[in-house]
Amino acid sequence: MIKFIMSSLILINFISCASHKNPRAISNDTMDGLKYESLSRYDLKRLQPALKKDNPLALCHNNDFDKAQKILKQKLDEKINDFNYWNKISTCYILEKEYSKARYFLDIALSRAKKNKDKSIILNNIGLVLLEQKHFEEAKDYFKKSIELSSKYLTPKFNLVQIYLKFGIYKKADKEINLLLNANNNDIDFLNAKAHTQLMLKEYKNALVYFNKIPKDYRKRDDIATNMAMTYYMLGLYNNAKEIITSAEKSDQYFVEKQEQIVKNIDILHEKTVQ
Repeated sequence: MIKFIMSSLILINFISCASHKNPRAISNDTMDGLKYESLSRYDLKRLQPALKKDNPLALCHNNDFDKAQKILKQKLDEKINDFNYWNKISTCYILEKEYSKARYFLDIALSRAKKNKDKSIILNNIGLVLLEQKHFEEAKDYFKKSIELSSKYLTPKFNLVQIYLKFGIYKKADKEINLLLNANNNDIDFLNAKAHTQLMLKEYKNALVYFNKIPKDYRKRDDIATNMAMTYYMLGLYNNAKEIITSAEKSDQYFVEKQEQIVKNIDILHEKTVQ
């Protein structure tokens, strides 16, 4: 039932931010377990201070790639041996969906990284590039390597969860999700992933417990609303399922189709009951 959750990039020495157009933005930072790592979580309010300072990564999030690259190129002589400099360039290319270019600069960044925690950042981002290119097995290996080099970062764990969920490896996903929730039990996507995993493991009551921990405003998000509606459906709470679908944002056609199918199934069951 879950569509591929947008994965994240790790940054360093930067309060990370993401385009305000990103449907994954979490405006309340207490509900954002990746707020110091993720490029995919910030809304416009949290992005704006960095934009005002002409930060190249913030500019890339705002799709101003030319200006960002111009600023970065001015630092070449000064930063040529700084792995983070090359990581920033690759990050902009990832946001621009220029994955071959991103991988090229990530390889340079990896050659400059000295500490394991720095290498962990680059390995995660290489994994993300592979993920976007649909090389899932390779991506999984890079996320695992990233975790091995530095257990402090949550992002590679979160990205690994996405692969486990995509391929139905729910028990392994659940193990990683528990680690994420131990770090931040208010994070919207952590809670959604936990609830979804419980749904797929047929632990419907447990799934509902975790869905109910998500604030109501976020339950309108199409992926959350769809999974929550399916949980209600499996528990026989058909009116609740229809209610959550009615409140859904309906901005993603993939989930809209799933929502329509749930409503259709409920109506069929109702007709059979009446007959």
